[in-house]
Amino acid sequence: MRIGVIGGGISGLTVGALTGQVGHEVIVFEASREWGGCAGKFKRGDYLFPAGATLGMGFERGGIHTRVLERLDEEVDVRLLDEVMQIEFDDQQIVYYQEREKFMDELTNHFPQHRDGIMTFYQEMWRDFETIRPLFERLPALPFRSRQDIIHALKGIRFKHGRILPKLNRPLGKTLRAHGLNDTPFERVIDGILLDSLQTEAKDATHLLAAVALSIYHEGAFYVDGGLFQLAHALERAVTKYRGEAKLGREIRKVERIADGWLLTDRRGRMEIVDTVVSSIPLEGTVKLLGGEVERTFRRQYQRFLHREQWGTFSLYIVLPESVCFGKPLFRQIYHESLSTGHAFISMSDHNDQLRTERPERTITVSTHIDLKEWEGWKDRSVYEKLESEWTERLIQVVKTAYPEWDGSPTLALPGGPGAWVKYTKRPNGAVGGYRQTPNQALFQAASYRTNLPQFFVCGDTVFPGAGTIGAMTSGIHVARALGVKI
Repeated sequence: MRIGVIGGGISGLTVGALTGQVGHEVIVFEASREWGGCAGKFKRGDYLFPAGATLGMGFERGGIHTRVLERLDEEVDVRLLDEVMQIEFDDQQIVYYQEREKFMDELTNHFPQHRDGIMTFYQEMWRDFETIRPLFERLPALPFRSRQDIIHALKGIRFKHGRILPKLNRPLGKTLRAHGLNDTPFERVIDGILLDSLQTEAKDATHLLAAVALSIYHEGAFYVDGGLFQLAHALERAVTKYRGEAKLGREIRKVERIADGWLLTDRRGRMEIVDTVVSSIPLEGTVKLLGGEVERTFRRQYQRFLHREQWGTFSLYIVLPESVCFGKPLFRQIYHESLSTGHAFISMSDHNDQLRTERPERTITVSTHIDLKEWEGWKDRSVYEKLESEWTERLIQVVKTAYPEWDGSPTLALPGGPGAWVKYTKRPNGAVGGYRQTPNQALFQAASYRTNLPQFFVCGDTVFPGAGTIGAMTSGIHVARALGVKI
């Protein structure tokens, strides 16, 4: 079978590598000049920056990235973090320890008035995670769209799973209220964590996915030299190792159904015929490749997803001297009143990471969620430049808060708004991270990887289970299984 994969992010490369390994003829088309999509990289002079995702998850023993890499006989060097990140707000500095007991001590020391509630809240979260762990490790595909999906999920179900069924559609806000933690400073801490992982604040997040998100840091969080693009490069190596083709700079503009399968046409008019199409770009981008009855069929299936709101992100890529960075945490959540969501995430290169810079300096990525409605007129250059200037200054203030010894003069500072995500990663309207994982949009309400079109699949962060490299790889695995891979 000849498989055409559209998009060279983590999900698309996962499909390409796994299906190539079992003997399919694979060709992966990536529009940009970098692998990894939102987990890619870019260089400016002597400096290298991760474009988006920075904190490594899923590399622990038995973790999803480890499982796939071991199967493909590939490897990514990672370093386990004892301190996952530091959360800073209201003059408090909370260390997010990888070890559960140390983290509980840290939280209850900072919020002694909510000690009992925090302990019982996390006990419930961790207990629910342990309950669904066997199911989680089997990586079931939701919503069920085939007999194969149902059988695979049933093999992971145990009698004890019955006790979590009432929580299937429960918002986390209800759980927080039950423990007396709603509308407290502690809830703000959870907001920041879940906004990054589930694309929504705590009160609206689905309880069960929140249980996973609040437990998985304790499975292991990792620093990856250079950045998470290393995972994409390992997957791309596997694609070519198993005789597949991996093509950068090939932007597919049209997908048509023909008698012999599917015809893919790129922006230069070059054509490829494949038996199966896997689109790993967002659903909103996929539908634009289609026409006629094929497009109408796709729209009917995914209509309610195509109009869902998504976040954008504004990032500042900056270089600071070693003298102001020494001793600071590599990963930080910084709460700042000037930001729409109230917080930003800071990722700093390790002082030994010579892939990002060989100088006595650090490359730093500061990012925050933005409401894309504010940027609706951004195609007007003057409007965009004004917004870019305003948001750059906001993040500069965040950097000054995080690095008080800094004199305000960076070696290099590069803004990255929604226009950059459109230009370099082809994200429609600059939306990133997929949909908010709320009860009415997650789990059985999520988008399926199986379309109603013959031999046409979708994966990536707009498909179940959603955002992050773990979510993207999981959706890629679901497609690979449908194409004969046993994993």
